[in-house]
Amino acid sequence: MKKILALMLILPTMAFSQKFDGKKEYDKKMVGCWKGSEEGQQLEDVNKYWVNCRLENGKFVLLFVALNPKNGAVMQSTENGIWWTSKGRYYEFHKTSGLTDIYKYEVSPDGQFASFESQFIIGKNDSSYKFTDEKTEDL
Repeated sequence: MKKILALMLILPTMAFSQKFDGKKEYDKKMVGCWKGSEEGQQLEDVNKYWVNCRLENGKFVLLFVALNPKNGAVMQSTENGIWWTSKGRYYEFHKTSGLTDIYKYEVSPDGQFASFESQFIIGKNDSSYKFTDEKTEDL
């Protein structure tokens, strides 16, 4: 089960990673720490929770916890890399895998929520993966 959960954390990155050939920008609204979750979107019966801290210099640290409530399995991981924005897209280059996640994104007018959408299929007939992050208090 640990192997399945580890794979679950890596597959999203591999499923929709592409090469970036544009100008890197850093949307200041995305700087800071954000928390989010999703339940069973990528793998049935697996819920994921995370905190993503994005720095002004384009670096990020991402803390993941994945759990399967049916069997009690818990997996945690930490990732780091580089983030940037360009033309309404949010990019995350993950140093461990060497791959880049790409999302359409939008920040709410009050700057407290960021919505993300990506197109890929992992264990679901639905080709759309969506989630919302909530900004945490700055330290």
